[in-house]
Amino acid sequence: MQPERRVLRSPNPTRAIRIFLARNATDAGLRAAVVSDDHGALLGGVGDVDHETLAAVGTALVGGNVGARPLGLVPPDIHASRLRVGEREFVVTSLGAPLGATAPLGEALARLLAA
Repeated sequence: MQPERRVLRSPNPTRAIRIFLARNATDAGLRAAVVSDDHGALLGGVGDVDHETLAAVGTALVGGNVGARPLGLVPPDIHASRLRVGEREFVVTSLGAPLGATAPLGEALARLLAA
């Protein structure tokens, strides 16, 4: 039985992002997913790789720096996209498969930022 949704909430943005990703990063082949700010600072992540490195690589990729390949993370293994929430931009990066829950993630980030 899954815990009730309200039990899995947190006022801490990092924890809330991890909870969201853990519940929604279920796409086949997805090994890890992270959210970072537009400068590459990690906000939260799940999975079996170094989250800070994955965030930095994703930010470099969406910024056009395709030469950034630490840990051998390269397309098509790595998927990165920008996510605009109000006036702020975030980067969603995943390893193995793209994160399919990007739109709900934007809504969750908007709620967190409004709190």
